[in-house]
Amino acid sequence: MASSWTRIHQELSLSPGRLTFGMIERAAKEIDGERDDLDWKRILPKKPEAGLWSEFAKDVAAMANARGGLLVYGVRNDRVIEGVDPQDAPTEHLYKWLRAHTQPFVGGVDIFPLQCPDTTKTVLVVDVPASTMAPHFVLGTSSRDKEQQAFAVPARFTDHTTWLSEHEVERAYRDRFARQEDAGKALERHVTETSAAVLGEGDHTAAWLIVVSRPSRPLPLLVPDPQRHEASAAMSAALSTAAKIRGDFAGPSPMRDALTGGPRVGLRRWVDGNFLTPAGGPHRGRLAMVELHHDGTVVYAVDVSRLVHRQKVDVGPKVPVEVQVVQNGVCDAIALIHEVARAQHLSSSSDLLSTIVCDNDLHKVGTAGRFPGFVAVLEQHRGFLDVPKDCRCPVTIRQVPYELAPLAGIVDLQAAAQSLASGLINQFGIETHLT
Repeated sequence: MASSWTRIHQELSLSPGRLTFGMIERAAKEIDGERDDLDWKRILPKKPEAGLWSEFAKDVAAMANARGGLLVYGVRNDRVIEGVDPQDAPTEHLYKWLRAHTQPFVGGVDIFPLQCPDTTKTVLVVDVPASTMAPHFVLGTSSRDKEQQAFAVPARFTDHTTWLSEHEVERAYRDRFARQEDAGKALERHVTETSAAVLGEGDHTAAWLIVVSRPSRPLPLLVPDPQRHEASAAMSAALSTAAKIRGDFAGPSPMRDALTGGPRVGLRRWVDGNFLTPAGGPHRGRLAMVELHHDGTVVYAVDVSRLVHRQKVDVGPKVPVEVQVVQNGVCDAIALIHEVARAQHLSSSSDLLSTIVCDNDLHKVGTAGRFPGFVAVLEQHRGFLDVPKDCRCPVTIRQVPYELAPLAGIVDLQAAAQSLASGLINQFGIETHLT
């Protein structure tokens, strides 16, 4: 299935949707040059000669080994649309060449023609998804690249195709095996690391909502890292998307006041929050932290006990969890995951994991040193907080997983937020509805 969000959509500030010839025309005029996920081609692929590289297979594999992207045939290097005759390279032939000249086979490739309204010109679009089976090898030898023999791994880098060295191939294989074997462990690791960060640098007396997301096909190291302004733009866009997800559900965004607008550099990530300052010390307002990793991973954490402590609501030794903040925080997190996927052109689904944590040791009571559990707190009229009657006080909050489809629409984003929020809050014996 063709991608509904591509480099062309982003560069032209278009909403997600299927590509059209008019969009190709605009892109050829307005997009300066090529990108790592957009390659203009003047002529159609030719049938590979015996023993030589299939240029078509090489170009597709290069895209699949990076972040995926578009090959557009019928556009000159100066971005003038000449058009092609798709009958000169039937789709079934292209798939046949791809299967014969790549190992493993690059799946999910969509090939389709786009014709101008007066039917005088046609371009052929090849939509290549980022592959979970990377690295993909191409087979053959090349008169142009004489040093390449038998098996080689191409990859798209900025506006050209390069060949991976031995150590880069080895790293690509490690990435593949990590995707297949350690996807769940990676999410658990992010939860553990985030818990240590927020309880160590934030408020260790509070409960924290943590939502982590990781693409099923994380971006490889060869893909250029997102820049600071790109990370900041994704965070800003997430605020308006979160408002759409909440709909008529009342409540402010916990993330809005926490973002500084100038994310700090971290370990292959951008980090923003209102307590991550060198000075340290006391912090005003609700604490929150956001991490946008270069591989597409997203981490969101927010303090869900702040207002209870400020109003001095009597919850005894239990750790308070503000239900409305959990609901609003989940909306923030889903919106952030969605905007990062758009900004980084992620074509794979994302695996999510959400939970609520605290410093159990700090809150242990009695001679046996038992953790008293969490308690739900609801916001009543005029912002007053109260503990609902007959609610459960779980000692452990079970983690709630979810799989978010790539570039989901607002209804799907709302469904994701509802699933995570209800999965957490139902553990207190309380129902929740976002819309």
